[in-house]
Amino acid sequence: MKTLGLVTMIAGFAAVMAVAAPGGGLKKGESVTPFHPKHLAGPLAGSTDCFPCTFQNRPQVQVWVNGDSLTNVAGIAGTLSSAMKTYKAKEFKGLVVFLTTPKNAKAIETAVAEAAKKPELAGVGMAVLDSKDDAVTAYKVNTAATTKNVVYVYKNWKVAESFVNLGGDAAGQKTLAGAIASVTK
Repeated sequence: MKTLGLVTMIAGFAAVMAVAAPGGGLKKGESVTPFHPKHLAGPLAGSTDCFPCTFQNRPQVQVWVNGDSLTNVAGIAGTLSSAMKTYKAKEFKGLVVFLTTPKNAKAIETAVAEAAKKPELAGVGMAVLDSKDDAVTAYKVNTAATTKNVVYVYKNWKVAESFVNLGGDAAGQKTLAGAIASVTK
């Protein structure tokens, strides 16, 4: 009887988690679309140019940050910086987009500008975008508190891999590096 109760409880918990799990994000094969964030660092710094429009069919990664810790994001961005050096001949590009609100925009811009100065993040585009911008919907970014980041690995405007709540730890960096390698072939 205890076993049946435990199995029922686990099944119920799994069902709740499936509903509450962070969803969203473009799926493999879907297309990225134009958008215009405020670029604070990287190749488009000082502009609101469209990242995918500028770099067209090159292999790229976009990391959409929704309240994730700077420590975790730095791990992910460090992987992008390293990949930009490794795949320079393939013109690989990486962008981190921090979602903001009017209330927190200035603080996030200041923190991002400071973080972008770190040598281990060299070359990575860093931008901010209002969380109410139409691009958030177009990219299917779930802005619920449970979604800290969404990562898109793509080439030729088509998503090859996407991750929700990717860790900036060694395991997450390895996963991201593998996905980047697959689009730079």
